[in-house]
Amino acid sequence: MRLKRWLLVMMGWFCVLTVSAQDEGKRDTVQIPVMLSTTTIGSDTLPLVEMEEVRVIPLPKFRNRRQARRFGRYVRNVKKVYPYAKLTARLLNEMEQHMDSLTTEREKKAYIKQVEKSLKDQYSDVIWNMTFSQGKILIKLIDRETGMTSYEIIDRMKGAFNAGFWQAVARLFGSNLKTKFDPGGEDRILNQVVMMIEYGMI
Repeated sequence: MRLKRWLLVMMGWFCVLTVSAQDEGKRDTVQIPVMLSTTTIGSDTLPLVEMEEVRVIPLPKFRNRRQARRFGRYVRNVKKVYPYAKLTARLLNEMEQHMDSLTTEREKKAYIKQVEKSLKDQYSDVIWNMTFSQGKILIKLIDRETGMTSYEIIDRMKGAFNAGFWQAVARLFGSNLKTKFDPGGEDRILNQVVMMIEYGMI
């Protein structure tokens, strides 16, 4: 009986020492100085921690395999044309910066003609081999990346006549260069797919 009591006492002391050691370890960890920004709300001073933006992108749900296959094709189309929308935004920014350094309309027209020829040489085959669906997606993504419709870009760079001409051609094929990107409406799924691409989810 005494042996059992002695064992229980020893076990109790062991547990107390273990918890005490853990608590001391925790206190040591807590006592490490950390520099935090603060903010004051009323009479309270609160720690202010800046965190990176977290976006929640809901994964699509499909009723059947046909919907899943259709979505898979849609994702492939977006992934194919999205780099060209990004390229358009970068080139447009570079062109506008360079054109600001040019003094005459003649110089600007010559520069635009030179860029246009270079783009045709590099990308005409890619553009002409795009499907109708890919072309419509590209028009929307150009607006997403640049803040301007394809029509507005052509109008700015080549003038209203050229913009009108290419708009007429696009309309013949059932497309519209004036189409704007609508992330909260009909382009909600497209916007989600682009964000999934940007975040490396697909």
